Amino acid sequence: SMMKVSIKQEECILCGNCSSTCPEVFIVEPGESSKVTKEYRTKNDSEGEVGDDLVDCVQSAVDSCPVNIITLE
Repeated sequence: SMMKVSIKQEECILCGNCSSTCPEVFIVEPGESSKVTKEYRTKNDSEGEVGDDLVDCVQSAVDSCPVNIITLE
């Protein structure tokens, strides 16, 4: 089963926690907000889908975000 990941990019503070916690799914490039990696993004770079194998990784990234802008549902 696939789960949806989304990032409220306009509130991103570029801390890099998500990409250091779960680099498979998140990337933060200098001066740009957090994005879903190309492999997992859906209609744009703030949304994606992951399978069961990555849910724990994404959940860790959700928990690591100091501004709580990543959702997994």
